[in-house]
Amino acid sequence: MRGLPFLLAHVLTLALASALSAGVALAQMQCEGRLISYGATTSEVLEFCGEPTQRVRENRVLGSGLVDSPASFETTVPVEIWTYEQPGMFTRKLIFESGRLQKIETGGYADLEGGF
Repeated sequence: MRGLPFLLAHVLTLALASALSAGVALAQMQCEGRLISYGATTSEVLEFCGEPTQRVRENRVLGSGLVDSPASFETTVPVEIWTYEQPGMFTRKLIFESGRLQKIETGGYADLEGGF
């Protein structure tokens, strides 16, 4: 018989796995019954979710190394922020970098004041 420590280890492992899978589910959204996940392209999201309520395009400058170092460099990354708002649904902001989904933010209900 392995005893209580063995049982506790398995319970904790299952709890951790459950928590991690719940975190992954929160990082995704569904459109037309299809799961939209990190790494999806703008064209995939557009196909499954349709045109967003709002699109914002900007460029972010990313740097590497120390500012005055000869090995440092900067690169510009195109960023798009898409907002989906539907009555009775949570507002979603999808953030794309270089055409790939990097982040999903969830706000309040679209039909209530102060969604984000």
